[in-house]
Amino acid sequence: MAYRSDERAEPLEASATTGKLSLEIGATHVRLGLPSRTLVFAEQYVTLTEHKKRDRRSSWRLDGRVVVARDVPRDDLGIWVEDSEGMLRIFDAAPTSLLDDGGLSALRAFDRLAHRLRGALRPYAAHVNSAVEIGRGLDKVLLVDVDAHLDLYARPLFRERAKLILRAGRDGEVVVAGAKGPVRCSSKYGVTVHGDYIRFFDRHGSDLARVAVPWVTPEDRREIARRIGECVDQLSPTASSTG
Repeated sequence: MAYRSDERAEPLEASATTGKLSLEIGATHVRLGLPSRTLVFAEQYVTLTEHKKRDRRSSWRLDGRVVVARDVPRDDLGIWVEDSEGMLRIFDAAPTSLLDDGGLSALRAFDRLAHRLRGALRPYAAHVNSAVEIGRGLDKVLLVDVDAHLDLYARPLFRERAKLILRAGRDGEVVVAGAKGPVRCSSKYGVTVHGDYIRFFDRHGSDLARVAVPWVTPEDRREIARRIGECVDQLSPTASSTG
């Protein structure tokens, strides 16, 4: 997908582990680049160009949301696009180590670039307040904070796209993909981890629902459960005590 450069573009740069990360925000496009690849948003399309002996291009029509996520706890930047089949992670960059010379200032520049990128792509991110990705490589899961709920996406084995596996509402309603219906869990103390599962139970300790998140570490799984617990625990103390 071609785009037109213009004089009003606003260049911004930050150091990444694979080279200089650059962001250009123009009147008609948003361009994000690393030495190895370039991502361009223009109108209703996004194009990824991988710079090899012969450039290889892939394009997607932006019919769903675009999500700019930061990794917990490594601060990586990931860009996901949504279509009818789920969420696809199409671009990533990692900040340089804090232990490197100037590591803290480099991370601040990386944070500024990510913040500007999120603002530039907000027209493609309807109702998305923030997003985090947890895990490593292809096994990253995505948590998207939407106005009324928190969505959890995970990639099934041998699949390219992450699927919505859980929706936790701020009203305490939890919907697990494939379950018969929603359950009510309005307290963070009703969300815990057991093996590969995030488990939801009532105040009597009875199981309400559970969802498998097998491809991340136990520490990552506990972080996911903590964030879901914070989401469902946003009712009044009286309502929470009954969940």
